[in-house]
Amino acid sequence: MHLENEIFQYSGNVPIHYQVGGNGPKPLIFLHGFAASHTTWHDIIPFFPADSFRIFLLDMKGFGLSAKPRDGAYSIEEQAVMVRSFIRGMGFSSVILIGHSLGGGVVLRACLQMQDEKDHFAILKLVLIDCAAYPQRLPKFFRRLKIPVLGPLLFRLIPVRVMLRRAMEMVFYDTSAITRERFERYERYFRGRGLAYTLRATIRCINPEIYASIGEQYRRISVPALIIWGEEDRVIKLKYGLRLHEDLPRSQLKILAKCGHNPHEERPSETFAAMEAFFAAEVD
Repeated sequence: MHLENEIFQYSGNVPIHYQVGGNGPKPLIFLHGFAASHTTWHDIIPFFPADSFRIFLLDMKGFGLSAKPRDGAYSIEEQAVMVRSFIRGMGFSSVILIGHSLGGGVVLRACLQMQDEKDHFAILKLVLIDCAAYPQRLPKFFRRLKIPVLGPLLFRLIPVRVMLRRAMEMVFYDTSAITRERFERYERYFRGRGLAYTLRATIRCINPEIYASIGEQYRRISVPALIIWGEEDRVIKLKYGLRLHEDLPRSQLKILAKCGHNPHEERPSETFAAMEAFFAAEVD
């Protein structure tokens, strides 16, 4: 599927980059995870028939090729408002939202916001891949990024390739999946100007108190959801996927054995097969 680069102006002055492809009737909006970009979806997109779907790969605010304003506004709530603004700006009456890791958390928050504020569009289905849905202890490196002096210093002292290699070894269960092409895909945007600020600002915006009773809120989401999880995820453990399946009343869970945090990259054909069946099925 051929993808074109486009820009959406969020709040009038924050350019949000996205790629678009396909000419089908069903709009699918994809949201990447923390420290990633639109390119994280490039392994799975070729499986989608161009005549069935209209694909939108968003770079969330501060990531990829999107603007990185130093405004400190990088919470999950802010990203969800941006996504809803994008949907309204594109004039969609209905969409399917797909989110990985942090992007999955944004998808869930967008659903809750939509229900509370009565948006004039419908979210038909959700796909949540190794979703950041609950408060949990961050890896040591990311906790250190929050420290005012030490955080920026880490990005100056530790070579990008070393940081990225360690991160990818944590993300992928099968380390042979860390191909040169995939490594360079991540490195291209990991070196991006302003990303260090975005990562620190995003981590500082995570407030565990807000999510203390988040499961109760998720139980209000009536949208059918497919939860996909890598059984060997070391970033967000499978127990959180099982909990999310319990909290979302209209969810189904697909667990991929011998797979890590990024099933859409490590096992794209199986991930697509689960999504294809979910899109085709009538959900009660």
